Amino acid sequence: MIAEKVKEYADKAVKDLIDNYNKLGLRASGRYAHELKSVVTTSGTKTNLKITGPIEAYFMEHGRGPNKVQSHQAVKNLGWYLQEWVKDKGIDVNPYAAAHKIVYEGIQVPNPHNPGGVISDIINDNWFAGLNDILGLDVITRIESDVLKQFKSN
Repeated sequence: MIAEKVKEYADKAVKDLIDNYNKLGLRASGRYAHELKSVVTTSGTKTNLKITGPIEAYFMEHGRGPNKVQSHQAVKNLGWYLQEWVKDKGIDVNPYAAAHKIVYEGIQVPNPHNPGGVISDIINDNWFAGLNDILGLDVITRIESDVLKQFKSN
């Protein structure tokens, strides 16, 4: 019962994360939206929840610093990757110029193209409080049931 409620709540969070990603104009290839998933596992009385996604999610939320290895090859490698991103976004930017800036300066978030909050607008203290509200009665009922079982077995 608890695992099902957690899964339902997490699946809604995934939908909300994707909606926020689209609202903020961050969609390029759509890989972030395609790879976000909620994973709920149970073991005994424990229920674990993970929301997984691509590494780019971290950079959309937090930005990134400059490369540790700053070289022409690093710019070339990232520029090759950014060619597809620029095409997917439909923007007129030289991917190698963007790669040069990223390799040597990094990217700060928020910025003019990413206002920030792609994840933290959704997964925050209020989200955890909502999960706690949903689970509160089930957890109390489970504890109550376990206590009653202890008394009955004695």
